[in-house]
Amino acid sequence: MKKENILKGVAFMLSVTVLTSCLKNKNEQPDFSSTTPVVEIPVGSPMGDGSVNSLSTSLVQKDAASDYVFYINYAASTTKTTDIKVTLAVNPAMIDNYNAAHADAKVTIVPSTAFSLPSTITIPAGQRRVQVPVKFVSNLLSPDITYGLPVTITDASGEVISKNFASVVIKVAVRNKYDGVYSFKGYVFREGDPVLTGNFSGLSKDLVTNGANALDFSQVWSNGGGVAGIDGLKINVNPTTNKVTMTSASNATLQNDPAYDNRYDPATKTFYLSFKWGTSPATRSATDTLTYTGLRP
Repeated sequence: MKKENILKGVAFMLSVTVLTSCLKNKNEQPDFSSTTPVVEIPVGSPMGDGSVNSLSTSLVQKDAASDYVFYINYAASTTKTTDIKVTLAVNPAMIDNYNAAHADAKVTIVPSTAFSLPSTITIPAGQRRVQVPVKFVSNLLSPDITYGLPVTITDASGEVISKNFASVVIKVAVRNKYDGVYSFKGYVFREGDPVLTGNFSGLSKDLVTNGANALDFSQVWSNGGGVAGIDGLKINVNPTTNKVTMTSASNATLQNDPAYDNRYDPATKTFYLSFKWGTSPATRSATDTLTYTGLRP
């Protein structure tokens, strides 16, 4: 009996030892000590199609330069005790590579006058990552075009440059100066329908860039529900006079109310709109006020 208890005890200790060993191995962290350190431009979602990795930004047209940053990373198990000077270059050939893989979403290289980028950046000793500042001159870019800035690492103080993360195309979309979130109120008329006819207020509306001086828009009824039959509704601004013309891609009867001054007030960033569509007994009209409250997400 005593011998049996001793054997059980030994078996128990062995099982505890094996279990402890398994748990230790399960939670052990990866060993990066044998990994070759590389300098790279990290991205959240690398391309899986063999083309150039990309980053994206959206700019609002304005006179002052717009700031943007991306990162250079030293991927290694330990930091360097000396600075790493990284040399950068703009490589137009990367745009061709990117466009070949994205025929349905091609980009145009950013004009040299519309950006500034340092040719070198330093990862300080003891650090792994550094920001690379870029300035874009948004008023030299068109909202009708998606741009790309192709950047590549050409040297890194003798350090190995990553093969898969050495380059990036920074895709740049431009929002026109009217783009944004607006408070929305007004009056809408639907002939023969007292329920959907009336005033509305307290709403918020995103006005989205559709060209250099135009915005996509959608009308509502007095209950806040969407209006059908006028798809492709667009606010068209004359940048010289600030006068506004309303159009609908799907309804040729839609036009400005000739008795109303359709306009944009740049001082208050407010649109004053009045337009009508349809013929009796199905006439409709809307008179809206939209005031800028901030940038769209």
